[in-house]
Amino acid sequence: MAYTDNFVEDFLPLVDDLVSAENATYSKLIFNKVFIASDIAKDHTVVTGVRNGSLVPIIDMEPNYNAFPFIDAESCDTTECDLNMNYSGKKWELGLISCRVPICLRTFNDNFLIFWGQYKMLNPAKVDSTYLRTALLQYITDLLTNSLEIAKWRVEYFGDKASASTLLNGFDGWFAQAAAVPGLVVPIAKNNAENEAEGSTFALQQMTGQEIYDLLLAMEALYLEQEWAGDKPMEYRMTKKMAMTLAAYMNKLKDSACCDGVERLNPDNLATKFFYFDKLAFHGIPIKPMPEWDKIINKVTPLNGGGGNAARVDPNRVLLINKTNLLIGTEEKEMLKMLDIFYDKKDKKVYFDLEAYLGAAIPLREYILAI
Repeated sequence: MAYTDNFVEDFLPLVDDLVSAENATYSKLIFNKVFIASDIAKDHTVVTGVRNGSLVPIIDMEPNYNAFPFIDAESCDTTECDLNMNYSGKKWELGLISCRVPICLRTFNDNFLIFWGQYKMLNPAKVDSTYLRTALLQYITDLLTNSLEIAKWRVEYFGDKASASTLLNGFDGWFAQAAAVPGLVVPIAKNNAENEAEGSTFALQQMTGQEIYDLLLAMEALYLEQEWAGDKPMEYRMTKKMAMTLAAYMNKLKDSACCDGVERLNPDNLATKFFYFDKLAFHGIPIKPMPEWDKIINKVTPLNGGGGNAARVDPNRVLLINKTNLLIGTEEKEMLKMLDIFYDKKDKKVYFDLEAYLGAAIPLREYILAI
């Protein structure tokens, strides 16, 4: 119990060490979390040096197909040609997302007793107080930074200036920007499904495997109509729920030989079906499940309708795109995750301030959205 009594005295110096980056363990911990958060660049393109209102430059590299005619080789006359130097741009809209989390040290001891008791039960050999304080502060930091990370996913994809919620209305995210071009959108009827008895419910909004397959066919048909089709590697991004439903449907098909991902067992074309939701492709184009979409649709209040079986806001979503067309803008990369920790003697609380300053842009109309 002596350790618990001294916890406040021990905890505050650790917070001071973290702020001053004098503690190597904590400094490495925060750095690693920032690096992990920056892995959003694996699936998106981060652009730095961006300010609110600055332009996203779009340069048209389309060649002039009517240039370089034949001329009289024996004449000194020349023919002038246009280079089709076309420039355009759209303005960046950046927004600041921020939370301050207070921890009251006067009540923290009670919570710590529970944590300490559970820890000793699971790790009887590790009772070193320094190790435990490290683990506890790591837990707090992980919880906060994970919350900030999912918030970035929320605003980048689901941001909507027309929303009444401050969780969404800072700027238009990728879905809102893509949906603003009707010619590149395939509507999903199930998102608005309802019946006379129940109205619209989450259960009625669920798509079958066949419906998802047919949806991809419709998206593919629209994609093939575009001049830019085939110019860049594309991928279908969809909710994890849709990917799992599609995989289950593909595994139930009797004629499995029709589809990618089938392992041949013998010359008689018998096959074992092993479609996995995270390894799917549709006619050669990879399918990427986006579990973050599912979590946000089901957990974020303005989107989940109150939870349970309440209808969600467009729970079925598919985006056919190249990741280089999904831009995250910020002034400096470090501004995608800003963490400050300080202690206020007046109210005896430790404060964790987390912020991110960012924006979203789809510069090229080279995508197909189903929503």
